[in-house]
Amino acid sequence: MHMSPLTNSQDVTLLKEFTSDQLILDWKNSFNIDISEELQDHEEIYLYQCNDTKLKFFFPFDIAGSDKLYEQLQKFDWFYMPDKWEHRIALKSLSSCNDILEVGCAFGAFVESALKLGLNAQGIELNLAAVEVAKKNNLPVESMDLQEFAEKYPLSQDAICSFQVLEHIAQPRKFIELCLQSLRPNGKLIFCVPNAESFLKYQYNLLDMPPHHMTQWTASTFKSLENIFPLKLEKVIKEPLADYHVRSYVDSYGSHFCSISPFWRIIFNRYTNRLYTYILSKSGLRNIVVGQSIYVQFCKLDEIS
Repeated sequence: MHMSPLTNSQDVTLLKEFTSDQLILDWKNSFNIDISEELQDHEEIYLYQCNDTKLKFFFPFDIAGSDKLYEQLQKFDWFYMPDKWEHRIALKSLSSCNDILEVGCAFGAFVESALKLGLNAQGIELNLAAVEVAKKNNLPVESMDLQEFAEKYPLSQDAICSFQVLEHIAQPRKFIELCLQSLRPNGKLIFCVPNAESFLKYQYNLLDMPPHHMTQWTASTFKSLENIFPLKLEKVIKEPLADYHVRSYVDSYGSHFCSISPFWRIIFNRYTNRLYTYILSKSGLRNIVVGQSIYVQFCKLDEIS
């Protein structure tokens, strides 16, 4: 019986099944990347939901992307975007923090921004190619996994941030435990991930599936972490619709409604969709529309008190 990677409970529900052959073909056609080795000869991939936390997770757990996959993906300009919405949100909350760690820092864009504000920030990253780029820019970024950092530097950080990383982790409970091991009491733990309640839920999105993503998160799932870890959820912010997601947003909702009834084809078609895309792109309306990601900020509780 499969267990939830958050609660270790067997109270899970099977939602969907995918064939590895189809995923391999789709990745080849979309990104010209061969993921055969990543899927470890598994013939079927399963999407489950943890009924206690509503976390959606993929199984088997050993198909999370390798360094090789991310070296191939980083060739795309959109993969390691330097200027992210969540970076600006986080920096506003970190002004009182002395020691800050970013886990999965890629080229070190956030670390660099924090340093410019006078914060003592550093990053760790598993993609060696990305670490080399960061080091060429003289940024304090190391090739180190979170477990090694936690063992070397327990209770050393005032804040730990991880942007667009948690969804890649097959065993998020262990990941969060290691973050807490490195975090001082009353320290901040910040995550930003794709919001599974956004327009993403209406897409067949390869980047939101293995071997790229292993888990799917919602605001209620993050709230449930208070029942598992010594954490207090302080802040939840949903990203406004980004300009580069407008077309995907319109197409997602269009496809969804048209699948419900032929009537919706009057509202959503190739002509109206162009109009909606133009209006959202050129007006301020997209700033009040829920976009792709969700930002959450926790405070580590002082268990002694």
